[in-house]
Amino acid sequence: MLHGIIIAGGSGKRLWPKSRKSMPKFFLKINSRKTLLEESVDRIKQIMPLKNILIIANRAHLKSIQKILPGFLKENIITEPVSRNTAPAISLAAALVRKKDPGGVMFVIPADQIIDDKPVIKEIFSLSSLMAHIADSIITIGIKPTFAATGYGYIKTSRLYKRLKGKIAYDVYNVGKFIEKPSLQKAKSFIRSKKYLWNSGIFIGKAEVFLREFKRYKPVIYRILAGIEASLGTKKQQAAIDRCYKNFPNISIDYAIMEKTKKILVIETGIAWDDIGSWNGVKKYIKQDKNKNNIDANHISIDTKNSVIIGEKSHLVATIGIDNMIIVQTADATLICSRERAEDVKDLVELVKKKASRSGYKWAVL
Repeated sequence: MLHGIIIAGGSGKRLWPKSRKSMPKFFLKINSRKTLLEESVDRIKQIMPLKNILIIANRAHLKSIQKILPGFLKENIITEPVSRNTAPAISLAAALVRKKDPGGVMFVIPADQIIDDKPVIKEIFSLSSLMAHIADSIITIGIKPTFAATGYGYIKTSRLYKRLKGKIAYDVYNVGKFIEKPSLQKAKSFIRSKKYLWNSGIFIGKAEVFLREFKRYKPVIYRILAGIEASLGTKKQQAAIDRCYKNFPNISIDYAIMEKTKKILVIETGIAWDDIGSWNGVKKYIKQDKNKNNIDANHISIDTKNSVIIGEKSHLVATIGIDNMIIVQTADATLICSRERAEDVKDLVELVKKKASRSGYKWAVL
């Protein structure tokens, strides 16, 4: 059977003040009337029943998830007592799937991405599940880059492994290496070489293969998982997770397995994919006015150009003589920065947290 795993983690610091630790990016509505989490569920239930989808999330977000997904099975929302990045979450999901379905294939997807090509992604998911069975490998989806992005990770392709035929042809490559977010100069060189794809963070493979690779390349995770496995599917499941989860290392799936395994393949796609990393990335989903402003606010201006302005409809945002700025207003915080510094918002959040800690004042961050 096929099993969906939606990883609902992270805090989206670069989208502060809309995104918070208590209200992460996947709760935002960016490109539709639905949250990114709802869109993720819709995307993956194209190829499997809803009952086969698990959401791995922080316990603090359980009530909010249940509110926006009222029809989702409560027992399929697996809560982490503490955040430990993607590797422990995926290892736990793999153990849950193997217990229920020893030959099960997992589709691991982040909860906070935008993918607009639903028919195409359905075909890619279907072809990838076949590949996972045939090759006994983990398949990741690589996105053909359209610009020199510095906010995404990259995958360097190696030799061609296979060409898959659907409505169109998809090339599957061996993976040369994974590259973290590069400098602009490196990103430009990646584009020129045509050997690099954006890393979507989507992984497809048998639960057994994931667990085997954890045992081989990150045995500490596999050992801790052994303390939870016997309780999975029983009334003791959550107690076992709560007892052991804090002992997991805080590590991503890329660092734990993907950069080391020989079982990884990447399928090259040109789907309309976006992993919104900053307010500059959000602007494309907001209608632009004649002065090249992207505005989603109750706004009035004189001589305002090339800016992103977002605010609550009950609050007036008035601007005079600004150019190339980002203004994001919420009920308890307002961000003002130049568009060139949009990536630095995450650093600002850390600064505010330190300030709040020293002063004892509960600033609008959490």
